[in-house]
Amino acid sequence: MVSQQRALRTRRALVRAAAEQIDRHGYDGASLQRVSRGAGISMGALTFHFPTKDKLADALQERGRSMTQAAVRQALAVPASPLRRARALVLALARLLEKDTEVRAAARLARERSSTEADWTANWLPHLRELLDQAHADGQLRAEADPETVTVMAGYLIAGVDAHLRHLAHTPAPDAPHTDAVGQLARVWDLILHGVCAVEPPRQNARQGEDVSEF
Repeated sequence: MVSQQRALRTRRALVRAAAEQIDRHGYDGASLQRVSRGAGISMGALTFHFPTKDKLADALQERGRSMTQAAVRQALAVPASPLRRARALVLALARLLEKDTEVRAAARLARERSSTEADWTANWLPHLRELLDQAHADGQLRAEADPETVTVMAGYLIAGVDAHLRHLAHTPAPDAPHTDAVGQLARVWDLILHGVCAVEPPRQNARQGEDVSEF
């Protein structure tokens, strides 16, 4: 039991170290040697748990997928209209990218590993499309506001947040003011809603995603 717990701790440390390297350098730029040094674990122990970089990347993507799916389930469980749940989902993804290097690295891996079918967006984009389809069917969106187009736009917004947060995390700027990326995304999303909603969208707390008026 003790040895199993030690092995789990070692694997977790290696996955975290791999996330730091891949988030910063990408899949091609992240070497096992850098991961070994970052985790403070020998190369022998690393290759015992993960014989190849692909195996380590697989474990990282699985970790990112699990965390993303948990955030998606929580957002979908919000007792609200489809449009409000879509907003909750978009902001939940942004918060996850902001707080968790493993998720950012998993998202980057999904773009850079041509041999994998593990698309990070597949964990949430279909759910967002379904919510927007429901909102359109319920008359919450203008008739000309195509749910597919709004979904694509949301995907671009999340990709932009991902790139912005990665830049902030790895670019030394000690005098730069703090950037509230999630709050900024909330304001952009609400601005977009004013253009696509059939009726006035609710005013909401930008950071927390809380409604302050009824839809």
